[in-house]
Amino acid sequence: MRLLPAYAISAASIAAGIGLSLTLQDWQWFSRSGALVVVAGLMLTSSQILEELHGLRQRKRYGEGWAQHDWAKEAETQAKSRAHSDEAGELHGHGFYLLVLGTLVWGLGDLIGLAIY
Repeated sequence: MRLLPAYAISAASIAAGIGLSLTLQDWQWFSRSGALVVVAGLMLTSSQILEELHGLRQRKRYGEGWAQHDWAKEAETQAKSRAHSDEAGELHGHGFYLLVLGTLVWGLGDLIGLAIY
């Protein structure tokens, strides 16, 4: 999952939760919207792990092929990996913020209804 879709899903979830909560006068809907924000945060923070697992499965299935290994390609792959690692670090940071926001909304969102009604 990429950054923009994660924030779009989170914003849409929170907006829908607020809309339903105001319409139905039941703030559990807002609270539940936090669960979807947590899912978006988890997808961002775990994206690198999922990619590594996919790579491991591919290597297990097709083998490493070290006897015919192209070391020049390996250097290029390492450079791409470093760039990807920087991007993944940014995603992890944003994922962490979504996890915190989603957890707060999920755990405390229904209390808004107690304060209003």
